[in-house]
Formats: sequence, C-alpha cells, structure tokens
Amino acid sequence: MLNMKINGLIKKAKWESIPCTCNKGFVMEEHPMKECSFCRYEICWKSVPQKDFKVNDDQYDLNKKLIKKQTKTVKEITLVRGSLEDVVGWTW
Repeated sequence: MLNMKINGLIKKAKWESIPCTCNKGFVMEEHPMKECSFCRYEICWKSVPQKDFKVNDDQYDLNKKLIKKQTKTVKEITLVRGSLEDVVGWTW
C-alpha cells in the first residue's frame, strides 16, 4: 500500500510540548489512575491512518435497495484538530 496524503500536517503540535506525567504506562502516581494529557493526545495521533485503505462504497436507490456493490480506496484524508492542535478526528 502507498503512503496516503494527509492534509493538515504540522511539524510540531502544541500538545507535543506538554510533558508526560504518567511515565508511559508504568506506575501511575495520580489518583484516580488515568492517562496524562500527553499520552491521550499521542494515542489520538497514532490512530491516524498512514497508508491507503479500502472502504465499502455501495450504491443504493431511493428505496434502499442495493444497486451496485463496490469498494473505494481512500488515498487522502484531512485532519480535524482541537485547541492544542491535537487530532480530534479525520475525514476523507
């Protein structure tokens, strides 16, 4: 698979300057135990696809009857970012 085009990339997001406070999953010192902000934002970033992927793109008529069964290759996505330039989601 090819590397996909990702719109909205930036060199360093604001969230990357936040220090990790949970030692990356080792002994957490906060109560209640939860991931720190840095780790939450990092998990969201890692969920962004880096390679082309396929989705079902079936076509239906007005009566919701299947007309054509097909797949589509997604080669480009656009990132949706939050206030700290964190990845909130992505669209194609």
